[in-house]
Amino acid sequence: MRRRLVAVLAVCALAATAGCMGMGFSGADGENVSYDWNASADASVDVSTGSYQAVYRVNNTTELSFSTPTDLTGDQPVTLSAVKFQYSNGTVVNESVVDVSQSRSSTTVSLPTDTGQVAFTAPADQRGVTVSTPVEGSYEVVLPGDMDVAIPVLGHVDPGGYDRSVEDGRVHLAWESLDSGHIEVTYYYEQDVYLFGGVIVLAVLLGVTGAFYLRNQIRRLQQYREDAGLDVE
Repeated sequence: MRRRLVAVLAVCALAATAGCMGMGFSGADGENVSYDWNASADASVDVSTGSYQAVYRVNNTTELSFSTPTDLTGDQPVTLSAVKFQYSNGTVVNESVVDVSQSRSSTTVSLPTDTGQVAFTAPADQRGVTVSTPVEGSYEVVLPGDMDVAIPVLGHVDPGGYDRSVEDGRVHLAWESLDSGHIEVTYYYEQDVYLFGGVIVLAVLLGVTGAFYLRNQIRRLQQYREDAGLDVE
């Protein structure tokens, strides 16, 4: 009985986890997706609400792995869709030529040749994105419109050492050279700054008001002791 209960709970947990991982991302039709093959960075990531498009320039490799780190279960595979590959001569092919396989910890993309560019669409959170860095070189991440990371309390970028710029109303984060691991970005709506500022002002006003109230209470207590003759040196 106990084994049966454990098995049922395990199945429920796996179903719930699978639902959370797929929530908000239904994939993309490769025929209707176009990528920026002319980006200056070796790897460029264009983030929108709920997903991102990535283009990686590859040299001397025919296999790339993509994963997302988690605190509890380790690395998880990234769900890829609309996978395409561009040969050095500019010819673009789709998933019929690119082999995509998935294990418990990563998604592996096997390429038809060791030189060219591979692109795909993958899910992103509403307030953040995690991107694998399997190729060595320069990286650029473009945030959704009206998003920023400039205030450390509200935004976070790892690794550091990046350059921040704004082009056409969108924030660009650029690294000169990365060779392994992940890029993790947590961003916020620009309007959140005003909300955050209002909370700080309110907290300060409450603190000042409380300090004055406490001070007045102490003075009243001191006056009461003096009037009652209770004061001692």
